[in-house]
Amino acid sequence: MYTSYSTHLLPPQDRQDYWKEVVEQTYFPLEIRFANPSQFHGSLSQLKLDKLGLSYLASSSICFEREQQQICNELEPCFLITLPLNKPVHFSQANHSVCCQPEGFILERSDLPYRFSYDSDNALWVLRVPVCELKSKIRDPERYLYMQFDRRQGVGAMFFDYLQSVVKQALYTDPVTSAVLSNQLIDLLVLSLKNDDRVLMSHEEGIRRAHLVNIEAFVRDNLGRAELSPDMIAAACNISTRYLHKLFKESDQTVSQWIKELRLQAALSDIKTHRSTTLAEIAYRWGFNDQAHFCRLFKARFNCTPKEMRHSH
Repeated sequence: MYTSYSTHLLPPQDRQDYWKEVVEQTYFPLEIRFANPSQFHGSLSQLKLDKLGLSYLASSSICFEREQQQICNELEPCFLITLPLNKPVHFSQANHSVCCQPEGFILERSDLPYRFSYDSDNALWVLRVPVCELKSKIRDPERYLYMQFDRRQGVGAMFFDYLQSVVKQALYTDPVTSAVLSNQLIDLLVLSLKNDDRVLMSHEEGIRRAHLVNIEAFVRDNLGRAELSPDMIAAACNISTRYLHKLFKESDQTVSQWIKELRLQAALSDIKTHRSTTLAEIAYRWGFNDQAHFCRLFKARFNCTPKEMRHSH
């Protein structure tokens, strides 16, 4: 689904209210401050790509503020990946500030207050990724918040090129293809984050992250094994089970909850894209030996049964 909006044909006195309505329909409730209200102009195009939202925004100087009272009723928090094209953007959240140059991109959280602005005419891409989707691909993505990533070369450039290519061809794709493209775009984003080596870590933090990388690799390689457990993971990664649980203590999920979420997200992806594969085969592929138990977990997580999800796609 592709929609476009513009203030071009509106009288100046109507543009502010119209722009606020458009922005809130596309993203979520925000306070907007216009640097020069009488001269403001803006356009916005948005594309729905399976579970992702992708938008292109161009406007004169502006400031967006997300306040705590606007967050309380948000149903599905997401990460925002912002890629400015012409001028720097200034972003502040949770006592962190970053000035992202046009050759870079940054990650933000939608469920925390923030301030976002640019001082002159600008254009930018914004990719909305549900928190659960990114967490199913990369462990603890919050550690990549408030950093500028390079989109000029390497995997970052591949991610940006692919994003633009998807936009150009999205109107010609069916829902199954859109789901595949969506997954590939998230995979390239994850690779661009993981391949960034600018951050100098302390020795202790370096050891912790090295363990988490090994744990994540082992879990993803063995996700289909029903016997996968904290004890098995700890033994394979040469750490104690107690230390494994300690590594996860700072996150919002236990080891077992994380494994369950990874399995359910993997099953969801297969249900959408592998229509010739039976639901029982998908459940077994991702470590669910009891299909009835799988159906209960799936419905609790996605508010519909696997069969209903397949019929809706």
